[in-house]
Amino acid sequence: MRLAPRPALLRAAAIALSFGSVATLTAGPASADPPVNQGAIGGEQLSAPGRQVNLGAGARPLPAIWADSWVLADVNTGQILAAKQAHLQRAPASTLKTLTALTVLPQLSMDQAYLATDGDANTYGSRVGLKPGKTYTVRDLFYGLILPSGNDAALALARAAGSVAETVAQMNETAARLQAADTLAKNPSGLDAPGQVTSAYDLALFGRASLTFPEIIEIASTKRYEFPWRGQRTRTIYNENRLLLSGYKGMIGLKTGYTTNAGRTFIGLAQRGDRTLVVALMGIHEATADAARKALTWGFENEEFVTPVGELVDPLTDAELAATRAATALDVSTSSNAEVSVTTGRSANSGDEQSIIAAGPTTEPFGIFSAPWWLWAFIALGAIFAFPLIRQRHKSNAVVDRGQSLVSGGARLVRPDSHELQ
Repeated sequence: MRLAPRPALLRAAAIALSFGSVATLTAGPASADPPVNQGAIGGEQLSAPGRQVNLGAGARPLPAIWADSWVLADVNTGQILAAKQAHLQRAPASTLKTLTALTVLPQLSMDQAYLATDGDANTYGSRVGLKPGKTYTVRDLFYGLILPSGNDAALALARAAGSVAETVAQMNETAARLQAADTLAKNPSGLDAPGQVTSAYDLALFGRASLTFPEIIEIASTKRYEFPWRGQRTRTIYNENRLLLSGYKGMIGLKTGYTTNAGRTFIGLAQRGDRTLVVALMGIHEATADAARKALTWGFENEEFVTPVGELVDPLTDAELAATRAATALDVSTSSNAEVSVTTGRSANSGDEQSIIAAGPTTEPFGIFSAPWWLWAFIALGAIFAFPLIRQRHKSNAVVDRGQSLVSGGARLVRPDSHELQ
């Protein structure tokens, strides 16, 4: 008797195997090492793996800070007290809004009026609640940008400064001027976008640059704000910086962030006496406030007992920025010529070592070998279910073949579930 196969289970197993394989092959890394020529910015020690700190006599050991990458620095001197994977490129989440603020603030008046659009309001993620057709001041929008991390406020500010595309281009120009070479902006909100990356080092540069804008610091240090709502009414919006809300000594701000791809990110500024520290954390695996508190407290208590592991570089002047652009254009042109000359066996610059600046994280050619454990488990589970079903199907076919060989003259077999069964 022929055993009935289970096509639904077989299809489910095949789908599981296919999904696991495709997801494994297409999944890219959440972070990437910086290009070689970027790693030296701020000091060679910042490119070394693991946590970096130079403890002197009297210094206490670094606390356990559960984050994939971070930087702790003195913004006045630029000295980096300790760091981990400072130039590791990762998705920024809403900490990128700090770069947005640095870019658009010089172009706008805080009392300037802005009429909200459908495009502003119909974004996704965190929103302050802009209403299409309602007028807001730029000041309102900045509070909506920084306190509740409104993505709608980010789009509105970008349009108030010209357009979203123009603002994103200007954000990348601002990053270049700050020597934030690990950063590539794709939108003003920090929402996950292919190729949009920054690093803890660059976030520390953004935090340091924010201190030159009193308006940003005033807003970032505000715990609550009455935001325009319906009609003449307002509603209270609150700062998401828990260190500020809990009264951490000397806390100024600055910006929290979270997306699925980036995880939790944070830029914090704190001042005690004549010292101001900035901490930038990415891929945080504990409460953001706990990680930032441990880093800042250790920094205030041990700064005088450590030797810096690097420095926050100063912004470029107009002349320096122009020279950098010219050098980058020359490098790209030379690299392109070198690639073309490979087919002829000649080098565009014989013996010259070339480096290409990457725009963001790159995926490995065979991502299946670096797949996360849960994808492997999914594939294995599918295989476990599929194997006995396929084997059962094979045995069923064998029974039918033997039955056919016993019937002479091509007589047909009668199926047990047929109406002809007597």
